[in-house]
Amino acid sequence: MLPLIIAVTYAAWEMNTQARVQQRLVMDQAQISQISTTIQDLRKEIERSARQYQLLRDQSILDILQIKQFQLAENLNSIAMLLPPFKTNERLKQIDAIGRDIYTVSRGNDSAQQERLEGLYVALKESSFVLQQQLRAAIQDKLNNADQELSHVLWRVLITGLLALPASLFLLGAGSIIATRSIRRLSLAINHLGERNWESTIEIDGPSDLIELGHKLEWMRLQLLSSERQKAQFTQHITHELKSPLAAIMDAQALLADQIPGAINNQQMAVLEILRSQAENLQELIQQLLNFNTVSQGVASHKVTLDLNALCKKLIARYQSFLPNSTIKINHPNHPYLVTANAELIDMILSNLLSNAIHFCKRDGEVNINWGACFVNEQGDRIASESEATSHWWLQLSDDGPGIDTDEQDAIFRPFYQGKKKRQGALKGSGIGLAIVKACVEQSKATLCLRSKKNEGAEFTLCFPKQ
Repeated sequence: MLPLIIAVTYAAWEMNTQARVQQRLVMDQAQISQISTTIQDLRKEIERSARQYQLLRDQSILDILQIKQFQLAENLNSIAMLLPPFKTNERLKQIDAIGRDIYTVSRGNDSAQQERLEGLYVALKESSFVLQQQLRAAIQDKLNNADQELSHVLWRVLITGLLALPASLFLLGAGSIIATRSIRRLSLAINHLGERNWESTIEIDGPSDLIELGHKLEWMRLQLLSSERQKAQFTQHITHELKSPLAAIMDAQALLADQIPGAINNQQMAVLEILRSQAENLQELIQQLLNFNTVSQGVASHKVTLDLNALCKKLIARYQSFLPNSTIKINHPNHPYLVTANAELIDMILSNLLSNAIHFCKRDGEVNINWGACFVNEQGDRIASESEATSHWWLQLSDDGPGIDTDEQDAIFRPFYQGKKKRQGALKGSGIGLAIVKACVEQSKATLCLRSKKNEGAEFTLCFPKQ
């Protein structure tokens, strides 16, 4: 019995230790993620307050700037406490110093002040981004170390079992299997939380400590899911609330531009044109936010028969009305092509891809849209075919713009990511167009392939199942 008692006691102690380590790891990961997000928000608020103070010279704004700078310093200190290796991190010191410099320089009134502030804004943004990447790497290192330690623990438990009596080996083997399964489910649950997959319920069985940790993970999942839904509801509410006053502004601008209240001069007409351009930019951003919010919450799976040729003509006509002086040529097959799909998802996919292509295409450039039937082999490769018995259909859009660098081809599908290449024209992009495309593709159970090289344009190919 002594080997059995020793083996079981040792295994229980190791599993309990690992459960506490995993629990602490989950809490640290959540705290670090929250602090990283807070630092990014504070960076934006510091820049916004500094810019407002330069315009208004209001002491209350300067006080707010100082408060945000102190909050930034507190969050940086929190990182150093949670991650001891970061106590000597130069990036933390640099961000703290830049925050203080922005406050100090903002108080001045010399001619080179604005130029120095712009440099500090850029430096703070770049340093914050680098710090965010370092924190992600640190979290991943902790996860990897935890996995390695788990492997070592399992190996030590196995050796202990092999040295015990056959009965001990049998009992310990059964316990190890249960504990290992529970810990691996815990590890999988932690990974799901980190990947923002909050829809799946977390259920852990096994030792009581692991079950309790599973309950805490489930509570955390529900809190994150609730926060995400509240954010989506807020986004939907605020965007809807913005549409009414924006429509009134645009109507008023149109009345003034048509000189209905009275004649206006050329300078006033130029100001109205700026107002119209920026109002349209805001309108497009609001619509993109609504679309992103809609597709993030899921679009009802209602498939209809859709003519891609008619959809292309409708979207092309819409963009030509927005950009009447555009010299970009848009080519597509001029014959009906019927598919069965969710019309709302396909409309958002093609609309955002076409908008990106038009705004990034060079002057007098070309945008090509193609489609057809295909098979998909076991490797996921598309095999074009004219047969009616195919399993999939494909949609492809290409342009001859500046292309997308290889190191950005994954990042461009993240919400609000702004790439290195800038759009043509005065309107700035929202940064969520391709994120909407990716979400629509995932809901359609389709595949998306991007092929692009620098200065050689970009080609997006989507493959949809027919059923």
